[in-house]
Amino acid sequence: PPPGQRLPSLKPPLRSVEAPRHQRKLGAQAVPDDFVECFILSGYRRLHCSAQECLASVLQPTNETLNFWTHFIPLLLFLSRFCRLLLLRGAGDVPFHHPALLPLWCYASGVLLTFAMSCTAHVFSCLSPRLRAAFFYLDYASISYYGFASTVAYSYYLLPGLSLLDAGAMSRYVHMACPIMLESLLFDLRTRNPTLFVYFYRRYCWLLVAAFFNVSKIPERIQPGLFDIVGHSHQLFHIFTFLSIYDQVHYVEDGLAAFLKAPPAAPTYLGTVGYMLLLMLCLAVPNDSSKFQKTN
Repeated sequence: PPPGQRLPSLKPPLRSVEAPRHQRKLGAQAVPDDFVECFILSGYRRLHCSAQECLASVLQPTNETLNFWTHFIPLLLFLSRFCRLLLLRGAGDVPFHHPALLPLWCYASGVLLTFAMSCTAHVFSCLSPRLRAAFFYLDYASISYYGFASTVAYSYYLLPGLSLLDAGAMSRYVHMACPIMLESLLFDLRTRNPTLFVYFYRRYCWLLVAAFFNVSKIPERIQPGLFDIVGHSHQLFHIFTFLSIYDQVHYVEDGLAAFLKAPPAAPTYLGTVGYMLLLMLCLAVPNDSSKFQKTN
């Protein structure tokens, strides 16, 4: 080239590199109102993702990522614990099919199903509005299943060991409704069963904290947009819910150990698994309230 003249650049012009469509995060104004969470301004996934895109999103920074992991990790922990109790004879010398373990099987299925359905709902909620509603209905139904399964475990492993629960002294309603709370209020539960006292009250402490975060929408209410990906209230709600169930497993396991030493009554399939199947049937029955409103 002539003196003073520069050679033309051989580098291609720079182009803006955009993320693939399924990795783009949307603001609250770009998604339907039903998908918007209070005070969460960004980090939303687009609607009508494929199943593969939903699964890939658990490794991407969205406002649902930690909602998944805060229940998936506890799911693995509880799965390991129940396998030890039921299959590896951690509950004693009884085999996994022994009738004494039927309430524990019911309880384990309730805990694992609750965490599994929550993971499923949070991962696949952006497939479509209809599927989102279906998944979260199953999520709420699994919570009802878990609550009933806890009652089955309580009735065999905990209630017989509480002195207050004398069928001749209490009505049937009180006998199933609030036995441990009554025992702890009217008697010195701390002296009689220190393990049950600590785990029972600490569990309800975790539940109160979880309810506080779930209702108050703190901390995102204080600083909207700052906690969209990490630290918002639903993630904290998941963590404290896990802690409450973790303590519950402790005193259910303690009650099981006492039950195996001197079982007052052998559990039956009808009184354990039968009731759980009946509950599942009731939850599966469709309830079209709109049709009822039209006819009335």
